Amino acid sequence: MLIASLFFLWIAVILLGVAVVALARQVRLLQDRAAPAASHSAPGGASGVAPITSAPTLAGDMLTIGGQSADGRALLLLFIRPGCAASRSAIRDALALTDRKRLRLLFLGEGRAEDYGDLLRQHRIRDTDIILNDDVLRDYRIADRPSAALIDGRGRLLARGVVGAREQLDALLLHVQPRVLEADDTDIVTPLH
Repeated sequence: MLIASLFFLWIAVILLGVAVVALARQVRLLQDRAAPAASHSAPGGASGVAPITSAPTLAGDMLTIGGQSADGRALLLLFIRPGCAASRSAIRDALALTDRKRLRLLFLGEGRAEDYGDLLRQHRIRDTDIILNDDVLRDYRIADRPSAALIDGRGRLLARGVVGAREQLDALLLHVQPRVLEADDTDIVTPLH
């Protein structure tokens, strides 16, 4: 009787431990979804200068990321990974949001171009709108994907963070909307290549 009681007690303790671990994981996932991506602001505050780097697009054109924009538009960098369901969802959300916002959308990844073929065709992404370059990921300190970085027309890194849920991408854009979406022709100085 005592042995059976101890056995059931240990089983209850083990099940309780498993339940606590599962609950902690669920809470962490909910926090990641609910936390605005904009809360992960740029180093040095909201007016940090975005790293300036050049890299070739899949079309072969050299593109400079950072610095001032030729057309005054902000730049939304979306860091993606092929074969990742969250990245596919973030691409759909970003494409829908940039239709109604005055943002330029640029996709960044790493690896081989062949790995991105289906993703590009499915979402009708042009070869001129995607860069596969490890250095850009390092410059922007991106570890998790999908992530986004928002650069205003003057080249300031306004916000960055994980955008695994549409709410996170919305929060990132809404947080900076007044500064990004008000175009001022006097700010147009240097082209974004």
